[in-house]
Amino acid sequence: MHFDPNITILIAVSCGIGYLMIVAGLQKSALELKRRRRNCPSCGRIIEARVCSACNS
Repeated sequence: MHFDPNITILIAVSCGIGYLMIVAGLQKSALELKRRRRNCPSCGRIIEARVCSACNS
Protein backbone atom coordinates (compact mmCIF):
# COMPACT_ATOMS: atom_id res chain seq x y z
CA MET A 1 0.00 0.00 0.00
CA HIS A 2 1.36 3.40 -0.99
CA PHE A 3 0.71 6.59 1.00
CA ASP A 4 0.61 9.92 -0.71
CA PRO A 5 3.29 12.25 0.77
CA ASN A 6 0.72 15.00 1.23
CA ILE A 7 -1.48 12.76 3.35
CA THR A 8 1.53 11.66 5.41
CA ILE A 9 2.54 15.27 6.06
CA LEU A 10 -1.06 16.19 6.92
CA ILE A 11 -1.28 13.38 9.48
CA ALA A 12 2.09 14.28 11.02
CA VAL A 13 1.23 17.99 11.28
CA SER A 14 -2.23 17.34 12.77
CA CYS A 15 -0.74 14.94 15.37
CA GLY A 16 1.88 17.55 16.26
CA ILE A 17 -0.74 20.26 16.66
CA GLY A 18 -2.86 17.96 18.82
CA TYR A 19 0.12 17.17 21.04
CA LEU A 20 0.94 20.86 21.46
CA MET A 21 -2.69 21.64 22.33
CA ILE A 22 -2.68 18.97 25.04
CA VAL A 23 0.60 20.26 26.50
CA ALA A 24 -0.70 23.85 26.49
CA GLY A 25 -3.94 22.76 28.18
CA LEU A 26 -2.04 20.91 30.90
CA GLN A 27 0.22 23.90 31.55
CA LYS A 28 -2.73 26.31 31.82
CA SER A 29 -4.56 23.88 34.15
CA ALA A 30 -7.41 23.69 31.66
CA LEU A 31 -6.83 19.93 31.52
CA GLU A 32 -6.08 17.48 34.32
CA LEU A 33 -4.24 14.21 34.04
CA LYS A 34 -6.35 12.51 36.68
CA ARG A 35 -9.55 13.31 38.45
CA ARG A 36 -9.11 14.66 41.94
CA ARG A 37 -10.50 12.77 44.88
CA ARG A 38 -13.84 14.09 46.04
CA ASN A 39 -14.44 14.72 49.73
CA CYS A 40 -17.86 14.63 51.31
CA PRO A 41 -18.79 18.13 52.49
CA SER A 42 -20.69 16.70 55.49
CA CYS A 43 -18.30 14.16 57.00
CA GLY A 44 -15.04 14.84 55.13
CA ARG A 45 -14.53 11.25 53.98
CA ILE A 46 -13.37 10.42 50.46
CA ILE A 47 -16.30 9.68 48.14
CA GLU A 48 -15.57 6.60 46.02
CA ALA A 49 -19.05 6.05 44.59
CA ARG A 50 -21.61 8.47 43.21
CA VAL A 51 -22.68 9.52 46.72
CA CYS A 52 -21.09 9.26 50.15
CA SER A 53 -21.87 5.82 51.57
CA ALA A 54 -21.42 6.98 55.20
CA CYS A 55 -23.88 9.87 54.95
CA ASN A 56 -26.37 8.16 52.65
CA SER A 57 -27.18 5.20 54.93
